[in-house]
Amino acid sequence: MDFSTPPARSTPPQSDTPGAHHKSQASERIHPPRACRIVFSPRTHTHLHYRSLEKRIHTTDDLTYFISTTAYARIQFLLSYISSAVSAIPTPKSAEGLSPGISGILAVIDKLDDLAGAIPPVAGPRRFGNPAYKTWFSAVESAVGALIIDMLHTADVSADAKIELQGYLMGALGSFQRLDFGTGHELSFLAFFGGCLFLGALRDTSRSSNGAAQSEETGDITGKEVLWIFSRYFQVIRKVVGRYNLEPAGSHGVWGLDDHFHLPYIIGAAQLRGVEDKHDTGKEGYNASNLPGSMRPPTTKKESDYTKYGMPRPVAVMNRTVVDDQMDVNMYFGAVAFIYEVKKGPFFEHSPVLYDISGVPYWSKVHTGLLKMYNAEVLGKFPVVQHFGFGGVLFPWTPFCGGR
Repeated sequence: MDFSTPPARSTPPQSDTPGAHHKSQASERIHPPRACRIVFSPRTHTHLHYRSLEKRIHTTDDLTYFISTTAYARIQFLLSYISSAVSAIPTPKSAEGLSPGISGILAVIDKLDDLAGAIPPVAGPRRFGNPAYKTWFSAVESAVGALIIDMLHTADVSADAKIELQGYLMGALGSFQRLDFGTGHELSFLAFFGGCLFLGALRDTSRSSNGAAQSEETGDITGKEVLWIFSRYFQVIRKVVGRYNLEPAGSHGVWGLDDHFHLPYIIGAAQLRGVEDKHDTGKEGYNASNLPGSMRPPTTKKESDYTKYGMPRPVAVMNRTVVDDQMDVNMYFGAVAFIYEVKKGPFFEHSPVLYDISGVPYWSKVHTGLLKMYNAEVLGKFPVVQHFGFGGVLFPWTPFCGGR
């Protein structure tokens, strides 16, 4: 085999004429089941009690049962909610102008960052896993409890929730024993974020007092705020992975989507899918002059890397210049930029799955495919979800009954 030439992708490029794919993509979009639309209300769960997280997936039968649980339904709800919330919104570059309601969760993430900066790696050659990571992990465990209590107190939420929230946060930092990080850990952060969201710990009370509409499930957090929370988390985790040389958890080698991450690709594809959908349906007359932020293409870039209405195509991940231009405003390109930073050689060799995805013509199809892949390769894989913890309130190991 000639390794000097990129192999053909399994999906050939197609026309970007919107009318040609509109009907087929509508049937492929993933929506939450009707019963999942209201999946948590603290006011109707006063009979439940918070408790330490417990691993419940020990066999393949447990994995089969997991799909029918309240925890699984809430994870599916979060994936759908986040994808909708960030639609057509660029990642903000700072917290300026965002709701003070998210200051508590940002303070927790900032503490992770501060401690990583204060605890240097131990000198000496190692293939994976610097022992200073354990020092950092223990320091985080000692420091974040009080910050979570402050966040709950500010939001007028019972401090009893701390035991479950802190369990998910610590699970989102990697493995203390194995010195690795993978998709199971970012799943724990999704649960931490979701727990804060469901409890109302991210709600801006000033918006509530001004009569702003609120959702039963999510309060009134905006897409920009969702993006900034996840952006900060991934910024810090990439720093920790690089600084302490964490091993990929359960890596499939080059045939995985990414050594460490999956969620930023889903979120980033959802951002761009929203731009695509607005143009596709004729809403707001999208064109290159009114794309949000720096999603507008510089005139010096290859025309083939952008659609005719100015949005970067999936194939643009092959162009390092475009990736660098988009990494700060889109989470998909931000994740690809990290790959370029840590891996050498041709993209099609070190990231063949992402290379294959780059041949898909529409972000809507990329997003749908990534969700299906997440359900199969993360939520459906025993080695990943066996480490997920279940509590008494936020993500319980109980049959799902429509959120009641």
